[in-house]
Amino acid sequence: MDYSQGFRFYNNSTCAVYIDLGIISRDFGGTLYPDTAISKTKVGVLFKQGEGFFYDYSSGKECLFKKNDTLSLFIFDADTFNIYSWEEIQKGYKILQRYDISYANIKALRYNISYPPTEAMKNVKMYPPYGQ
Repeated sequence: MDYSQGFRFYNNSTCAVYIDLGIISRDFGGTLYPDTAISKTKVGVLFKQGEGFFYDYSSGKECLFKKNDTLSLFIFDADTFNIYSWEEIQKGYKILQRYDISYANIKALRYNISYPPTEAMKNVKMYPPYGQ
């Protein structure tokens, strides 16, 4: 398996979103898949409509695919993230989407992940399920 890869995330929605990568938030009370609970500490990076980032998972402790073949990526509406308390967000599971992405998924998607999910992402495990 080639661990020197990463993936690109794009916010193709009409609103700003916050992204929480479960593996990173573990240091802040987060969890590792298959535990899909929202982290204990409010963690997230803001992406406006049309923005994106490249996540290189090949360095140091961030190399999740050596330890865990699945990454949970939580996507929150920016207004929800900023208006509600973290406790309310946790208890109500107030997420727009959660992707449980495997290395095989990332390869099949040619290292491109987006919100909202594209047709190409329909086989990625996600909550709510694709198309709902």
